[in-house]
Amino acid sequence: MNLSTGIRAISMASVLALGVPSAANAATFLTFDGSDGVFGNDDVTSGTFSDTFLIDVGVDAGLFSATLSSIASGDPASNVDFTTVTLNGVDFDIVQAGMIEFQTIQNAIVSGGIQTLLISGTSGGNGSYSGTLAFEVAAVPEPATWAFMIFGFGAIGGAMRRQRKANVKVSYA
Repeated sequence: MNLSTGIRAISMASVLALGVPSAANAATFLTFDGSDGVFGNDDVTSGTFSDTFLIDVGVDAGLFSATLSSIASGDPASNVDFTTVTLNGVDFDIVQAGMIEFQTIQNAIVSGGIQTLLISGTSGGNGSYSGTLAFEVAAVPEPATWAFMIFGFGAIGGAMRRQRKANVKVSYA
């Protein structure tokens, strides 16, 4: 076999490999654009599992909200039971548990940077879960707003100080 035949064979094998459907890359996933996103695991293994998601919200502090759900079919193998769901160590609120599990965290105050979402539980081996994320930068007044507010308090104080006192006489007959 000469060099050009070997190169053609490798090229043909590459083309054939691209045309053959492969098994889906089932695992944990996270898509986050800085303000919202989705996460999950579409291949939860049998027994106990633990998934950690690191979410970068950028440099600003803000409010973080998330939902997490799992719905089992009639097959017990598809059931996922969450044992721990936390964001930076703060527990999610359990809305519903059982064959349909739903948990939320709303308006958790977070500092900028990396946030850690930890999800653990048990599965029959054919389970999945997914969730949504939302992040909103905390509203911080700009310096001009603070200056205008301080000026307003000063103006009110000055007006109150300059106000003349009324002369009032009270007499009892």
